[in-house]
Amino acid sequence: MRKVYLKTEDAALEDAIASGDVTLESDLTIGEANMTQALPGVSVQDFTGRINLTNVKFDIPGVPGATITLNGFIEQTLKPNFNLKFSSGSIEVFKAGMSGTLKAQVTATIQANAGYSAFNVNRELASWNIKRAFLVGSVPVVVVLQPKLIAGVSSGASGKVTVSVGIAPTFTTNVQLDYNRSRTTNGGWNNTFTANFALNPTFNYSVPVQGSGNAFAGLAMDIKFYGIAGPSLEAKPFINLTLSGNSGAATLKSGINGSSKVEAGFKVLGKGLETAYNGPSIEQARIFSCQAPSTCTAN
Repeated sequence: MRKVYLKTEDAALEDAIASGDVTLESDLTIGEANMTQALPGVSVQDFTGRINLTNVKFDIPGVPGATITLNGFIEQTLKPNFNLKFSSGSIEVFKAGMSGTLKAQVTATIQANAGYSAFNVNRELASWNIKRAFLVGSVPVVVVLQPKLIAGVSSGASGKVTVSVGIAPTFTTNVQLDYNRSRTTNGGWNNTFTANFALNPTFNYSVPVQGSGNAFAGLAMDIKFYGIAGPSLEAKPFINLTLSGNSGAATLKSGINGSSKVEAGFKVLGKGLETAYNGPSIEQARIFSCQAPSTCTAN
């Protein structure tokens, strides 16, 4: 009997590919079948990809029975895309992004019988696992797209409060992260973000108090090559509410955040991509003046 031992070592793709390129754009096929986890109150409709939020609760620390509750839905027709180009034995261009429409209806309700200190909680509500494979020259490249539904709340109030605020926007958005070998800034990395939207805010404020409440619910996506951490992209509709006290007045700032980053040691795609890059969080938003019980006017 003859034994054969194999030793594997990390290697950059540029060690195997002298030149070649690939461009891929794919629908983000979110459904129950490829869902890997979900918290109570989160469900998804197959085929449409609509993600429903039904009484997704965040407990307020230190106040028994006090909650911030998210309701609504997110629908998306986002398309993940990337472009990979090798020349002269190294990576010349790498781009990753997601673009398309993001339709949301998100309502955040704060209910507390006493004042409470400011707190902040973020959660991953659901996640999916989608594999894609392609060839660069004769070398197989396996990509795993990992979309995640993320949500978060932060709030603080000086006393008993009951307030509900929401947005029902449709966004056209484009979040992109790209590397170019010839770029001399940020280790060759750059990020872009564009968004167009109408917000349609809702507001109901029955117990005026001094305080604030912020909430977001959106999509993040990790792009992993051979299961190794790669670029991460986020598109997050958000609600920021500042309550002005006994007058029943409030300021509502709402819109969408986009951000991107790539982890250090991203060696699987080549020596040029080993530098970490955290793109700035880019925001497009509008501000409204609100008055109890239910009026909001754009500034």
